[in-house]
Amino acid sequence: MIYFVRHGETESNIRGVFAGQKDDSILTEKGKEQARITAQNIKSQIPKIDRVICSPLKRTVETAQIIAKDINFDLYKIEIDNRIIEHDTGSMTGTPFAGVSSFALTTCDGAEDSDKFRDRVFSFFKDLSENPETILVVSHGAVGRMLETIKKNGDTKLLYDIPVWDNASVTKIDWIK
Repeated sequence: MIYFVRHGETESNIRGVFAGQKDDSILTEKGKEQARITAQNIKSQIPKIDRVICSPLKRTVETAQIIAKDINFDLYKIEIDNRIIEHDTGSMTGTPFAGVSSFALTTCDGAEDSDKFRDRVFSFFKDLSENPETILVVSHGAVGRMLETIKKNGDTKLLYDIPVWDNASVTKIDWIK
């Protein structure tokens, strides 16, 4: 079983800007507390986490470490996988959320190709889908949006039109086969 957690609140979330891959924004105190609360919810609802995998960016690593510590998972066993790093928003990195269309964000100068983004996210989750272990994946808002896009067979260039999952929320991914 795969459980997806979006990282806790970050400084870029507070500023209301797209962080992408280039703004390696850290967690706020609220983000750290969100991760601790999520850990307690996981601990009470999921008997055992066998693996914890996160993106290499600071915000996901820190969220994963807080959760792992609180659920008594060995911090040295946290795995990093580049396939679940945030979507690269190219020249739009640091741009305020308001007024930016999904199409503009996915096609701007230097943005990661949205179909390639889909392919890497799908590849990661497909590789884990047949695994009998209980896996906690800590990643990013656009990765969650892409999972919804994949689930609905939507247009990858419109992924930012999908509502983002809340910071430190847990979503069960049991539909990728």
